[in-house]
Amino acid sequence: MVPSSITILCVDDEETPRILRKLILQKQGYQVIAAASGVEALELLDRANINLVLSDQMMPGMSGTELTKSVKAMRPTMPVILISGVNEIPPDASYADRFISKVGGPELLFQTVIEVLTEYGHVD
Repeated sequence: MVPSSITILCVDDEETPRILRKLILQKQGYQVIAAASGVEALELLDRANINLVLSDQMMPGMSGTELTKSVKAMRPTMPVILISGVNEIPPDASYADRFISKVGGPELLFQTVIEVLTEYGHVD
């Protein structure tokens, strides 16, 4: 069981995937805050108590890897998962804790989130 005290920041420039990801993560017991851009995500990260950042890779203005670099510069111990519909791993993906494909579906997403949260000591 996932503690409801875990808050995930879900970042995607496209509304439908952002809403769907938020809903399925909430069904798993997480608190979810959504952001439509990397800039918005950084502002929320400054104001909210976030435990994990889940970001789409392909976004205008600031890509997921660029967001990851900024997040890790601000908070080096903040877990970040990048998700993409393109299966080619971008060069800067190494800044993220994981890079997963949207093709893997919700089960891969849930498994990856719990693995990363466990690694960071947020869940047992």
